[in-house]
Amino acid sequence: MVVSVFTLGCKTNLYESGQIISRLQQAGHTAFHGLNKADVFILNTCAVTAEAEKKSRQLVARARALNADCKVLVVGCAAQKNSAQFADIANVTFIKGVADKTAIVNAVESGVTGVDVEELPSVYAESGISAQSRTRAFVKIQDGCNNFCSYCIVPYLRGRSRSRKIADVVDEVRQAGSAETVLIGIDISQFGADTGESLPQLFDALCGVQTRIRLGSLEARVITDELLDSLKKINFCPHFHLSLQSGCNSVLKRMNRKYTTEQYLGAVQKIRNVFPDAAITTDIIVGFCGETDDEFAQTCRFVKQVGFADVHVFPYSPREGTAAYGWQDVDATVKLQRAHSLGLVKAQLKQNFARGLCGTVQPVLCERKRDGYWEGYTPQYLRVYFTGKASEGAICNVQIKRPYSDGASGAVFCGDNNK
Repeated sequence: MVVSVFTLGCKTNLYESGQIISRLQQAGHTAFHGLNKADVFILNTCAVTAEAEKKSRQLVARARALNADCKVLVVGCAAQKNSAQFADIANVTFIKGVADKTAIVNAVESGVTGVDVEELPSVYAESGISAQSRTRAFVKIQDGCNNFCSYCIVPYLRGRSRSRKIADVVDEVRQAGSAETVLIGIDISQFGADTGESLPQLFDALCGVQTRIRLGSLEARVITDELLDSLKKINFCPHFHLSLQSGCNSVLKRMNRKYTTEQYLGAVQKIRNVFPDAAITTDIIVGFCGETDDEFAQTCRFVKQVGFADVHVFPYSPREGTAAYGWQDVDATVKLQRAHSLGLVKAQLKQNFARGLCGTVQPVLCERKRDGYWEGYTPQYLRVYFTGKASEGAICNVQIKRPYSDGASGAVFCGDNNK
């Protein structure tokens, strides 16, 4: 049987799609990532925003356009939130929630129809390893979230935080054998809180593993001396995606974010004391409920003060089912204006960071060649377009030349190309 697995949403979703693909392949089926012609389509959905949920429904029509006689199985957050929205759509035969996604393979093989939205687990459930790239692997270490930010529906769809055992994480990292491994989850900052383990203990266990380690998003509160010391012991990519959301304390309080800008800045300073060339990136929501011009101006000043390497900017989108749903909204035009304004700040900061690495030689993970240039990322996650002898999946020493496009240009370093 030919099975197409298509994913919307976060990297954790993508990892779980890889688990489904791996299980299908083990059962003898032809399975792959992406929306291409197949007998069966498994749609791994997202519901973080209303727009994502809408796209999840529209995927069914896209699958039918590729094969009018196909069977469509829907899994994931949009199904967890509201399974009924898929029940009457043509070709949809089975609907499954978030728990134990790989069990959907049983529905593929048995032909069973219906809805299976189980209660979310309270402990981490192993579901097999994920199909991985030899270049960059994503390894899930945690699921769920306990934060309940006022704008976010994720804890209601993914459940409470639950952590994977360190031994199982290390085993999968070794099995993947990739040049780079990204440790991901819904909120990896909560890793180990429910099992008596910790992120520093995980990093200690990864010492000596032949891969460079990159981290998913972190909360500022976990940036401690112990954590930073443990990161120095491994082949760590000095890139910290520190979730911020707003650079204004009054907005952070309304968001139910459990830190102040002063505490956040303290975490940034700790990082830079240990990893001076680290990239610090973040997410900012503009136009959150009741955000004033002055509150937005505070965010812009704080973003400049931190000097982020990159900023992902999102206009606030009300989400039914969250604490903030129904609160005073900001005019849509104002949100777009603020997103544009902060986007200009982001572009300048991103170029500043690239310029700061110019002249240095960086180990770049080579991912592909296009239009005569190799493309890859430095440990700081700066995208580099470079020339010279390289191969896909290799880590090449590249001299960074100048800011270029969405990153920088460079050339493979041979010891004499210092200009």
